[in-house]
Amino acid sequence: MAKIKLSHFALIAMLEDSKRLMDYLQRIGITTLSNVENEALTKYQMTQLLAFYDKQQQRVLDAVSAIERSCKIKRSLIQSLTDYTEIEYHEYRQLCEDADLVMEKCDEVNALTQQIQALKADILRRRTQIDYYRPWESLDIPMSTQRTPQTAVFIGIFKSQLQRDGIEALLAQQLPEIDGISVEVVSSTKMQTCCVVLCHHSDAVAVEAGLKAVGFIRPDHPAKTLPSAAIKTCQAEIEQANESIARLTEDIAQYAPEYDRMRLLADYYAAQKEKYQFMEKAATGRRTIYVEGYVPERNAEQLKFDVEKRFVAQMELSAPDPDDDDVPVLIENRDFAGGVESITNMYAPPSNRDLDPNPVMAFFYYLLFGMMLSDAGYGILMVIVGLVAKYKLKVEGNLRKTASFALYCGISTTIWGALFGGFFGDLIPTICTTFLGMEKGPSLALWFEPTADSIKLMLFSFLIGIIHLFTGLAIRFVTLAKQKDYIGAICDTIPVYLFVTGFAIVGKDFIEPVSPTVKTVGTWLLAAGALLIILTAGRSAKNILGKLGGGVYALYNSTTGYLGDILSYSRLLALNLVTGVIASVVNMLGAMMGNIVVFIIIFLLGHTMNIAINLIGTYVHTCRLQYVEYFSKFYEGGGKVFTPFKFNLKHFKFKEETIND
Repeated sequence: MAKIKLSHFALIAMLEDSKRLMDYLQRIGITTLSNVENEALTKYQMTQLLAFYDKQQQRVLDAVSAIERSCKIKRSLIQSLTDYTEIEYHEYRQLCEDADLVMEKCDEVNALTQQIQALKADILRRRTQIDYYRPWESLDIPMSTQRTPQTAVFIGIFKSQLQRDGIEALLAQQLPEIDGISVEVVSSTKMQTCCVVLCHHSDAVAVEAGLKAVGFIRPDHPAKTLPSAAIKTCQAEIEQANESIARLTEDIAQYAPEYDRMRLLADYYAAQKEKYQFMEKAATGRRTIYVEGYVPERNAEQLKFDVEKRFVAQMELSAPDPDDDDVPVLIENRDFAGGVESITNMYAPPSNRDLDPNPVMAFFYYLLFGMMLSDAGYGILMVIVGLVAKYKLKVEGNLRKTASFALYCGISTTIWGALFGGFFGDLIPTICTTFLGMEKGPSLALWFEPTADSIKLMLFSFLIGIIHLFTGLAIRFVTLAKQKDYIGAICDTIPVYLFVTGFAIVGKDFIEPVSPTVKTVGTWLLAAGALLIILTAGRSAKNILGKLGGGVYALYNSTTGYLGDILSYSRLLALNLVTGVIASVVNMLGAMMGNIVVFIIIFLLGHTMNIAINLIGTYVHTCRLQYVEYFSKFYEGGGKVFTPFKFNLKHFKFKEETIND
């Protein structure tokens, strides 16, 4: 369907109807709003309201996550992309009215979650304490002990591994005048030595000073009980905390019946945020709201009728200014062309002056992609993935376009693989020679094998490239003609057609001889194209020298530019050979052992890596051919995508019969 014509609308309604009006526009989802610029009107300021809805949504999502953890609800990636629940619109409206009640449930769940988090933090502290007390577990006095009736007690650590004799030697060296120091090592590791030092009360001050001098450190948080008792206390508290967590988790699980309503509430808040973001584009007077935007032309009159029937409002329709770059562009394509829309948009959405490149680009994208990957086995896998996603999982929206992209790339890859004889590389011949005892396996190529005739594939790649470039020039011709620039349409394309065609014929003669007649025709086409480029390319200059100079410069650009463009299509040959050669090497490695089990393991691992790597390479290089060689011939880009003001629900969708009533 390509580009859809739009109508500009200007809508004025009573201010008291503003919320219902925006709800209605969001519900029908066929308009996009533009920013109203009028100094006489007041703009909405929605910053605080948007922050409020963002906070509300996060509270709901926190509760949803807590229920999923408590009920062990796990979704695979595929399920998360396809998990939609159909609802009636009145169910959504009912939830809007019950939002406060559902939010109360969310807050209750979040309060329980906070208790669980506090208990987990306490468990972490207790485990840290256990690790702290563990080296002291064999100590038979409390760690906080500092004296007995006759002695001073020093409990602490050295930051190195020491034995009792070593510690006593250090103290004897540090305190030679003091006798009667007793040392007991509680535990010792490479990192530290835990010990107890005893001395008479009269020597306490000197011994303490000496211990500090040799690196003795007292514990920061000594237990007031036996370390073993402290450990048991911590373990009991951890067990009690785990029981409390289990109980609170069960309490959260009791909210499972509210799970779907909570998810819908999260979608509701997201929709509210989007609604008020769009409302920031509107403006208000004393008693009215003023809205501008765009709607597909096919829906414009019906929208005007419905709005004026439902509200005290007036809507004016007009044709958009074709030269206004702020006018959005709405592209609608079926599965075949829709699959490459995201690739075009990554480069730049089409402007109002561009034709939609996707239908033609899709054909060449799939063609080039399949030619690069060119393995029927890989292509069949892609086809299966695309079909399952579209018809089994029934993905929608952009995911459906992605599935279509994979499907058509897979079909093209399968066809080219059949033509070139690639089926997981040379899998069939390898099986025949390794496991079936045949001297030589059959060739599966319906056309030719690239590894056996790479020159033929290279020339064919250049031919595909020339056709691709010529198609871009044809689109340029049509675009200029629609803009009534007929001279530009002829002068910017026809001479290039003649020049490149002649250049290609003469160039092929250097690789493979052509007949004298064909070579003569090519030479005349080359000369005619070169002459026409010189005479027409500088036509915008004011004097004859400028015109000729511009023409000569254009001829130089055409020669170097198109030569580089055509040579760039040699990547079709390169990636084709890379995919096939790596696949064949994988098969060869698997067959070397002569064991079917080993072969299967190497086959699965090797081909998985090969398809993953070459899918990325093929995708990138095919995009590059579209962006650099193809788009440069006609495509301007720089447009704004038509972003409909609609409900973007993540987990739910409205039934068609209710959303359109």
